[in-house]
Amino acid sequence: MLIRLIVLLTLTVGLTTVPVGAASAQSPECERFDRNGRCTISIESPSTPGTQPVSGGDGRSGGGERQCAEYGVPVPCSSETSGTYSDDLQCYLRLRDPQPPPDSPLWEGNYPEGAVYQCSSALSYPGTIGGGPVWLPGPPDGGLTPEAAAQVVVRRMDLRAADIGIVPENQPGRIGAVGAPVYMWTTPGPTTFGPQSLTGSAGGVTVTATAKVDRVVWSMGDGTSVTCRTPGTVYEDRFGFRPSPDCGHRYTRTSAGRPGSAYPVSATSFWVVDWTGPAGSSGRITVDLLSSTSIVVGELQALVTR
Repeated sequence: MLIRLIVLLTLTVGLTTVPVGAASAQSPECERFDRNGRCTISIESPSTPGTQPVSGGDGRSGGGERQCAEYGVPVPCSSETSGTYSDDLQCYLRLRDPQPPPDSPLWEGNYPEGAVYQCSSALSYPGTIGGGPVWLPGPPDGGLTPEAAAQVVVRRMDLRAADIGIVPENQPGRIGAVGAPVYMWTTPGPTTFGPQSLTGSAGGVTVTATAKVDRVVWSMGDGTSVTCRTPGTVYEDRFGFRPSPDCGHRYTRTSAGRPGSAYPVSATSFWVVDWTGPAGSSGRITVDLLSSTSIVVGELQALVTR
């Protein structure tokens, strides 16, 4: 039977202390050091009757329930707050939600491959920082919960903010008028309004996610907001001064005196993603994405001659 021992090597001039008692008649060479300077060594020892290995190669005792240990100290294999324990990294891993922005250094230049996790140590050692963010190319060895797997699948759906369409347009020479109808819309599609469904696997867990925009809330820049449950209607010249049938606004004042003499307009898409996973697991994930533009609003002048 192969017994793995954790020992502390204290190096002094001409002296090496290995506090392993009588485990070995001679001091074996260190195979590897952990992050705290402790040495992991392997010593061959004869098997004794009735003795079973503590765990198999997959971390399961005798092929049964998985067992976890941090540098030889038994720890729970999952934590409600910290996630699933990784034997490889010797810490708990939880998928960071939300994931860092694409230009974050936490991706280590790998975006959009893999995912960023929060690594949390189960035990506290002097001189350690207790974990931190870590990028992994694939799911951690401890697996993922269905909810964490759903988060990974949702990121693959490439959900986006509204592809803003608005009249008057944000173009040089385009000016709206006080009292005239403003049309707002987003180009409908799987990534801009939904619905979109995707079945995928992460960490050995397969989930099916269906995403759609519940509503788009338009902030018009004049202190008002408009909630639209549809993508909106694209304006056509034949509509004239008729208001939008489903997503529109009217300004009561010009944009003069505002920064850039324009109203800042933003559209927040409130995505709702329902997912189902193994053993009847299910849940809902919400994603809020914002896009913005600006429009100029003037005032019509009437000239009366006699």
